[in-house]
Amino acid sequence: MPFAARHVMGGGKACQGKAADRSGAAGCGILCPAMPRPRLKKPPKYALMQRIALDLAGTREEGHRHGPWFNIGKRPFALYWGKSASWMLRLPPDHVMMLVAVGGGIFKPMRNGSPFWIYIDVEKMDAGMLRDYVTAAWRHTAPKKMQHDERQDEEDANFA
Repeated sequence: MPFAARHVMGGGKACQGKAADRSGAAGCGILCPAMPRPRLKKPPKYALMQRIALDLAGTREEGHRHGPWFNIGKRPFALYWGKSASWMLRLPPDHVMMLVAVGGGIFKPMRNGSPFWIYIDVEKMDAGMLRDYVTAAWRHTAPKKMQHDERQDEEDANFA
């Protein structure tokens, strides 16, 4: 029976082509999630990035098909992009241009897309340097009220 006839009648395999022939049942990748997917490798310095990002107010981690994203609300400020195997930060465009000019190979601009994103080589950065840049990305992305609340908390802690 041709596929169109099976589909209209509601019977037969859910997938077409080689995946259906190979598996004998549903399982053709994204459309049929029964197919196993390759696991992503753990990003470099993931535990450190996670600890730094999640210590910032209002931050949550989301899984993405190319790696972890750290968001404030719906807006990401730091993410791992598996296709390029590097971390990315969202910073002001003038900050991005300055880092690319004097970054010494640690920073690479995003060639296609937004001028707010920059690739960083976390292997060449120590924990303090990484904390400073992730915090700068958070400050650039966070709502103004949240930034004010965070600065007020820091001032209160300094006076205590």
